[in-house]
Amino acid sequence: MNGTRALAAAAGALGTLLLAGCGIAPTGVIEAGSAARVVVPGSAGPVLYFIAPEGDRLVPYPLMADGYRLPPGGLVAQLLAGPGSSGRSSDLGTELPRMQIKALDATAVSWAAPDGVPTVTARLPIAVGGLSALGRGQLVCTLAFAGEPDTLSRVALIGTDTALPADRCDLRR
Repeated sequence: MNGTRALAAAAGALGTLLLAGCGIAPTGVIEAGSAARVVVPGSAGPVLYFIAPEGDRLVPYPLMADGYRLPPGGLVAQLLAGPGSSGRSSDLGTELPRMQIKALDATAVSWAAPDGVPTVTARLPIAVGGLSALGRGQLVCTLAFAGEPDTLSRVALIGTDTALPADRCDLRR
């Protein structure tokens, strides 16, 4: 029993020492720059953003076209067509209106950097004012990563009803 008591006392002393923190003083907030960008492993091709099965966040959905860059109008067309068969089998969802790809001939996308920050402006053949935050996020995130390689652009959406100010992709929405 003495060996057990000594072992328990030693463990207690070690625990107290660890809890005391060895005298390390707390530090303030350390600035570390902007948040990391999500990169889909194994996908050098285009990425669409759909809604997770839980319905609470955006998830990347890589198109099987490694190394091939789809024009932004084509990305919007794919996005509005909804998730493909593998996306549907994964229960991915969308909060965008479904449209046939041919109906998207009116989609026009342009890039500019008036204040040094790359901005994508997308004219869409749909109303954007009533879209949910997740629906807007699907468009913004898909187009934000479609511009310049390795650049996260702001995206301004212009719909048939209104123009929305430029926004950044926020995958936490």
